[in-house]
Amino acid sequence: MRVDTSLLSMKTSKKIILALMILSGIFLSMLQLQLQFTNVVAYSEFVSSDTPQISVSDETQSAWILLAGDTWDHRDMAALQNAANITYEILRGNGFSSEQIYYMGPEVGPSQPYVNTSSTKINLKWAIEEWAPQHVNSTQSLGIALFSHGDYDALAVMVGDALWDTDLNSYLRNFEITTGCKRIILIIEGCHSGSFIYPNSKDNRIIVTSAHTLAGAAFNADRTNGAFSESFWSSVASCLTIGTAFEEAVIHVRNLGSHQAPQIDDNHDGQGHTVAPSGYLPVGGDGNDALDVKIWAKPIVCFPKIQIEMVPLPIYEIWDLFTSVANIEVEVGSSTGISKVYARFVPSGWEPNDPLDGYIYPINDAAIKMIELEDPLMNGIYSSDIAFDGLALGDSFIVNILAYDASGIAADIVSTSLSFNADGEAPPDTEPPSIYITKPHSEDALSDVVEIFVRGDDNQELETIELYIDGLLVDNLAMPDHYPYPELQFSCNTSLYTEGKHNITAVAIDKAGLTNQTSMIVKFDNLNNEIIYYAAGIGGGVVIISSSAIIIRFRKKRKLR
Repeated sequence: MRVDTSLLSMKTSKKIILALMILSGIFLSMLQLQLQFTNVVAYSEFVSSDTPQISVSDETQSAWILLAGDTWDHRDMAALQNAANITYEILRGNGFSSEQIYYMGPEVGPSQPYVNTSSTKINLKWAIEEWAPQHVNSTQSLGIALFSHGDYDALAVMVGDALWDTDLNSYLRNFEITTGCKRIILIIEGCHSGSFIYPNSKDNRIIVTSAHTLAGAAFNADRTNGAFSESFWSSVASCLTIGTAFEEAVIHVRNLGSHQAPQIDDNHDGQGHTVAPSGYLPVGGDGNDALDVKIWAKPIVCFPKIQIEMVPLPIYEIWDLFTSVANIEVEVGSSTGISKVYARFVPSGWEPNDPLDGYIYPINDAAIKMIELEDPLMNGIYSSDIAFDGLALGDSFIVNILAYDASGIAADIVSTSLSFNADGEAPPDTEPPSIYITKPHSEDALSDVVEIFVRGDDNQELETIELYIDGLLVDNLAMPDHYPYPELQFSCNTSLYTEGKHNITAVAIDKAGLTNQTSMIVKFDNLNNEIIYYAAGIGGGVVIISSSAIIIRFRKKRKLR
């Protein structure tokens, strides 16, 4: 993280400035923070939520290699090539020129203008060992993205041509010897792609795979991309870090019902991990590096291209012996145009058929109903009536809302539920809400300003989330009357607390008044903290002022989910 060299570092200078601020009274209007001296238990950011935050990393890549593979029967060739084409366009949008991208595909010619040459193992070897050194030196980074069907330790490259995990490591090692560059980012979409982690895990490499070693990978709902890749690369297009894009993609495939368990390895121990149920990295030592690295040619400003902004809370409709009808209405926003919006209805208890034959499998089957929603008024409100025949009383569905922009970029999935009962009304709510503290981790030793993230949900309607530190309320967040629910995010200045252990408790309250809570014990450790805090008494209270260095310690804020 880059530190502003204009910040004053001399203690004397800080005291002089502080004295001037106190004499003029400016500090009170600037900080608007007055706390009782005996009750200083929390700290709020000096910058507002819409203030631009300092980038988590200035790291960029100098070149990317793409490969879309094929098999003897050309199974799903078009879908794999489409996935690579979308990734190519995202890389171009993130600042890479066509000269910085070398793309190998199963089809070469006018119909595939992005493709440089055919996807063979010989061409991949040449791209890594010969082409990449012309674009990457010892101080730069190389990215590689592979899309194909896979098996244990192998990916299909071209008809009768398999890329083994050890082959890839050999190519990468030769690249490192030639250039002196050790910074490599490797993203693999394919069944059993986690098997590539062990031999390719080396210092300064970030490896992301769409599936566990023992799992197949799924296509997305409309079979135009990998379920993992459509979310991961869409997040990259929004300038999220690799780690955050990975978190989003894991949640995405889970919402679809896939069991593929995407993996990440960036601590170089040869063992990948997926994210915990809370949906956050780091886990098992992996994720810290990836959370600070973006995929871009140069730092740029970009925003989510498409977002699902409103989805109804759990829906209850009247059951009919012959045909039961439900209405779904959602709101979608996009800066690049909206191509299609789907509602996908998954029966409760549905389990996908996860074949382990090496082919990426479709996430839909005969039990899944998927309806394209319409926007007749062209105002971003998409809706449709959906008819279900032959349902039993009490049947219910998970409803995934899927949205794509004109370039094939996918929004984060937002899900709700649909149930059919006798009166179409919600039953009495007897189930308490769920609540998770997703950050920090209880084993962390915390210092300076740390961000606390809390996520809640309910089977019917969540009212509010409250956050307590050592039993004192420090923040609360009211929930909207629709999905997606935002996360509570609180910036805590640990230097305002005593050294040692502290209790963080989050409480969720639903509309029925039912509550649930979770707690963790964390350790605040500022013994080596170099940031100096000053206090000035005013009217029986105090104002806490820190050096400006505290602002650059903030992690970049994550978008609400």
